[in-house]
Amino acid sequence: MVIPKSSLHNRIFSVLRDRIVYMEYPPGKLLPEKELCEEFQVSRTPLREAIKKLEEMKLVTVIPRYGTYVSAVDINEIRCAFEVKIKLEGLAGEVAAKRITADKLAELKTLIEKADVSLKEVGHRHLIEIDTRFHEIIYQAAQNPILQEILQNLHSRCARLWNSALTDMISITIILRQLQEIYNALGKRDSEKVRQLMEDHVRYFIDQIKNQLL
Repeated sequence: MVIPKSSLHNRIFSVLRDRIVYMEYPPGKLLPEKELCEEFQVSRTPLREAIKKLEEMKLVTVIPRYGTYVSAVDINEIRCAFEVKIKLEGLAGEVAAKRITADKLAELKTLIEKADVSLKEVGHRHLIEIDTRFHEIIYQAAQNPILQEILQNLHSRCARLWNSALTDMISITIILRQLQEIYNALGKRDSEKVRQLMEDHVRYFIDQIKNQLL
């Protein structure tokens, strides 16, 4: 895999993050520096910069002289992340309703239409990818880089829990209905409704986590 020199560490970070979130790299897996440098055809510097970002997100644990390992999924920590995420998602939705452009609305519409067809065959991993992309578009539509960065961090951590422990508890039908309702409210520029729907969407996951802990 050859990656352009510009933003090398960000590109490597994105690939490794997705592998961790989607459990291609399970908890406890060693991330061998030499092999990853060879795969991405880079020096140690950009790889270590990418690893540092993953460590800040608590997706990996770096143990000096031993190596870098994929962190365990801490369900209580993720529950706390979801609780923080509620208000920030609501804020992002509220702001996005005021600032969203026609092209971003079109992206959301296309995403939902494709999801309604493909999810009947593909299943939960694709649902997680669609949900993640849906949120990314809303973060972009809010046009607030600081809010976007914080929420993307939280969303990656929460998506890993979904992929690892909540798959059988999350309803594809409910998620698609929620995304459709959010899209409809965005189209009407109803900022208060979008805020409420975004918060309810996150609250649904918190309820499933509580069920998991019981």
